[in-house]
Amino acid sequence: MDGKIQKGTLRCGVAYYMVKNDEVKGFADIAVVRRGEAPSQASVEGLETKYLSRFGIGPRPGGYFRDSDGSTVLHLDRVPVYDANVLDSTLLVTFAQVAASRAPEAVIVSGDIDPVEVKKKMDIFSMMVPQHFVENSHGPDYVWEPSVMPSIVLRSEPMGDRGIVRVAYAAPRTPQEQMNTAQALVMGIFSREFRTIAVRRIERNLRDAGIPYGRLDFRYLNSTETGGDEEYAVEVQTDRDHLEAAMKIVSGTLAGLDGFGIPEQEFVDAKKVMMAEMLPRGTRLLTNREYVDRCTAHFLYGANLAPYSEETRLFARKNLPDSTETRLFNQFATSLLSQLSNLTLEYRARLDTLDEDNALFQYNLAYLYGSTFKEAKDYSWQKDTSGLEVGCPRVKLKETKPEPVSGGVLWTFSNGMRVVYKQVPGRQTFQYALLLGGGLSGVSGLTEGEGGYFGDMLSLYDAGGLAAPDFRDHLAVNGISMDTQVALTYTSIHGEAPSSKLPTLMKALLALANGRTVNRGEFDIYLRNAKWAQEPVDNRLYAMMYPGFNYSAKKYVSGLNPGTQAKAAQFYEALFSRMNDGMLIVVGDVDEATVRRTLLRYIGGFRTQRGTAPRKTLRYQPRAGVVTHREPGAGKGVYVRLDAEYPLSGVNYATAEVAVEVLRRNLVATLEGTGMSAEVTTGFHTYPQERLWMFLSCEGGTDLDAVRKGIRQAAASTVSAKDLTALKAMALAGMNQELAEPETVLTALVVRYGVGKDLVTHYQESVNGVTAARVKEMLSTLAVGSTAEIVIE
Repeated sequence: MDGKIQKGTLRCGVAYYMVKNDEVKGFADIAVVRRGEAPSQASVEGLETKYLSRFGIGPRPGGYFRDSDGSTVLHLDRVPVYDANVLDSTLLVTFAQVAASRAPEAVIVSGDIDPVEVKKKMDIFSMMVPQHFVENSHGPDYVWEPSVMPSIVLRSEPMGDRGIVRVAYAAPRTPQEQMNTAQALVMGIFSREFRTIAVRRIERNLRDAGIPYGRLDFRYLNSTETGGDEEYAVEVQTDRDHLEAAMKIVSGTLAGLDGFGIPEQEFVDAKKVMMAEMLPRGTRLLTNREYVDRCTAHFLYGANLAPYSEETRLFARKNLPDSTETRLFNQFATSLLSQLSNLTLEYRARLDTLDEDNALFQYNLAYLYGSTFKEAKDYSWQKDTSGLEVGCPRVKLKETKPEPVSGGVLWTFSNGMRVVYKQVPGRQTFQYALLLGGGLSGVSGLTEGEGGYFGDMLSLYDAGGLAAPDFRDHLAVNGISMDTQVALTYTSIHGEAPSSKLPTLMKALLALANGRTVNRGEFDIYLRNAKWAQEPVDNRLYAMMYPGFNYSAKKYVSGLNPGTQAKAAQFYEALFSRMNDGMLIVVGDVDEATVRRTLLRYIGGFRTQRGTAPRKTLRYQPRAGVVTHREPGAGKGVYVRLDAEYPLSGVNYATAEVAVEVLRRNLVATLEGTGMSAEVTTGFHTYPQERLWMFLSCEGGTDLDAVRKGIRQAAASTVSAKDLTALKAMALAGMNQELAEPETVLTALVVRYGVGKDLVTHYQESVNGVTAARVKEMLSTLAVGSTAEIVIE
């Protein structure tokens, strides 16, 4: 069991779970879970929402209560437990809910708490609760009832030219007596293996068939999330004209797994890809919300409470031959997939001609074909990488000096290349960033929203003798992630890699820098699929606020065009010909001797030139005042972007961390009674003008007036001394905690050397400089700045 979790039973028979979690200093999540009894109207109406909202304790999207398979979960987010009176009163509200039922119940508290003191308080409050019957079993009796006949679901929805096809297979849940054993972990590993292999094959087959898709998702509904059957589901979003063809691809691909299984090499490669995904998951700090969800799953369904690192260790230490593991996986896939049995086939679109009989016929036909005729495709990740082996000119280490932001070292080599190195042991991986001087501001002829796609263009090159898909496979099978961000003034190629893979990474970067060629076919596929991707609402708000600004790093579908790849090719050639106008950053669990030895071998291969790229002056005129757009949609919500000219300094950065919480609390207060949630995020732009922005997401309703009132109220209010002290402590603790993570150190270095801002070296002094007046000034400035609003009705 996770060592942070304490559990037991109160004297009244109610179970409790406590987690001392330092995720957010001064705050905790509190929940009540009621097994076998759905949320009642009396419980919902009896909740003291006016009291809760006074302290910023708002509902999640969907409300304070949720129905989990006929059980009740009341989840109170971000309770300010730094105020003992608020903690006491919230626990009182919590136990009032507990007292309203005789069903089996549990109270969960996760956050910055003293477990001994919280347990004392719960013992006192439990005296007001009538005695509950203590049950040892979890959940209702379960009987697996396989379905011979498939379920065909046709949902007509106003999705325009888009549509979704979903294929799902039900399976029996893990037996109750095995839920808290290794059996559940093993099933989780099998599901991840199945997802990795099935999604890769489906994606490959969709691409080969020329079928556009905006999204391809796999969802495993496991025994920790439901009291009913497990479910394995694949969902493809495409255009209406290709819905049936996409369904046939999914059906035929799954049939191939059922009928023929997979070869050993493909399974071995899939394990390597999975390990790269699982290592970070096993080391990161869980949020309070995640701990509440885990404890909820244990109480309702008997889910295990082992830390995620246990699953990673179990996966890494399986002492079985690859042939045996492959055979076991193939048996798992065959037992899960069964043509029409336990199948749900669902279409969601504006359906005009499709009918259930035809949908079933076409699925069955594709499955029969896929399980009868074996494909000749090679789905393994391994490729011939001999083209990546290149000789590099020898260089010497010219200078070594301390690097102040990270506490690491800054090396300069004889060819002008600079490298920042910081060792952070313990994760078996390292973070990296190849930071290049030059961004969108230097590109001529951009259309609005086109620059946001430049980062993706780098993944569409053939490199090192490998076609673009094979090059991506090569990175994946070696556990290397690689993404590219093209900002206005710099470009960052960044990601994560296993500790032993620095030489592999360097060879890949050299191939991209020196040996890449345009793959037009890959771009055509990308262009076809991007058309059907859903634009994030924040991107649309940005477009409303900055009309006509062609250098945005946001993606607008209208901006992507057949000439984008050629513009990006010219841009990258200019960058890679002047590699010393930037730096390489390596942060993580790799020793200094290995890094130096590897750099001396490969870094001489990068091209360098004297001088630096000039920075272009841009016209930049945000829209003044307020612009509002209303539109129909599947989920109601109000989304707002606030934006104002504001200098980026250490103290303003820290002030924003406090101000965003002040704004969120005011929104919770003004949205009370509407059923709407409130989330706020913030950030700064640095070029061509330093500006502050905040993004407000208020889901579950359309009360724009209440959102506007919350903004005005936040701007007019003065945060109390007590709250200010607590919020400053929260900001400082959060930064200290984040700086122990390689990702944050890397981000701080990118900001320092990409835009010239050091926001972390003197962060404590910056936090000390935050005052109530500064918070009020910041929120007041945003309230009268530029505002863009979208209401989804």
